[in-house]
Amino acid sequence: MSHRRALKFTKTACPICGSREVARDDHKGDMLCTNCGHIIVREETKSVGKFEIAQALKREGKMDFEKLKQATQASDASLYNVVQNMENMGLLQNLMGNYSLTKKGQRWYRQRLGQEWGY
Repeated sequence: MSHRRALKFTKTACPICGSREVARDDHKGDMLCTNCGHIIVREETKSVGKFEIAQALKREGKMDFEKLKQATQASDASLYNVVQNMENMGLLQNLMGNYSLTKKGQRWYRQRLGQEWGY
């Protein structure tokens, strides 16, 4: 079994060396400067994505917006946009203020997790 990580290059500059060779680790949500090796953690970037939301929901089952915001450490605007996109794609459902993954969302999460770990 291969435990490879998917690194995607971003347009962000490194705060230490100023290099534009910054890659995002989709599994952890952190960014890594490939020039100097500095790790730009999620708290510094406040980035959030579908995978992070799906991970938090898979662990907890159901979460309201505030708990989801704490788990992903994202700003209101960025989290709201990602949640809305996930609802429109059919990955999330909102029942009485609690978000949970739909069957399509769970299938998407398993496929994405399989890609991250190289299955």
